[in-house]
Parts: sequence; structure tokens; C-alpha cells
Amino acid sequence: VVEVGIKLDPEIKKKVLIERGIVPQLMTFGEVMFKPGQRVEEHKHDTMFEVFFVQRGRAKFVVNGKEVLLKEGDCLTVEPGEVHSQANPFEGDVTWLYFGIATD
Repeated sequence: VVEVGIKLDPEIKKKVLIERGIVPQLMTFGEVMFKPGQRVEEHKHDTMFEVFFVQRGRAKFVVNGKEVLLKEGDCLTVEPGEVHSQANPFEGDVTWLYFGIATD
């Protein structure tokens, strides 16, 4: 398992469980932990679905301007082209599994 900084904020570390190219259309499968106050700014993926599953803690996602609060056991799918951000405005750490599936 490789641990690296995420592209949008190298201070936020992710564990890459399955790298791109191993499974067709799978862009990545990993686990990430956000400390209190960490966030990823709005962005989008034109040709990729992203799925997030919260393992521990709570997180705030914003998808196309709509706030979505997630807690342990919650799952969220972000479709291609949807503008989204992730944040941990809470006191404890939050950890989630995520994967991306390419549409092209």
C-alpha cells in the first residue's frame, strides 16, 4: 500500500489500495483521512464517477452547490461533471474509502 499526498492538497494523505491501470476503467481505489479543518476546494471530473464511503467520523461534501453531511456508514456518488468539494469542519478525524470509475 502506497501513501501519498492528494493532488489538490499534498498535506492530506491517501493510501492507494489499487492503482490506475490494474482494473479497466478503475481510476483509483483508496482510503483518505482528513484532520479537522482540512478541505479540498471545488473541482470536477468530466469523465469519471467518484464513490465515497465514510468509515469513521463525519464530513461535509458540497455537490453542485448542495451541502451533504456524511457520517460513518454513509455513501455518496458524484457523477461526471458535478462540481464538488470535501471538508472536515468537525472536531475529530474523518476517514473514507473512495474509488473513481472512468467513463471514457
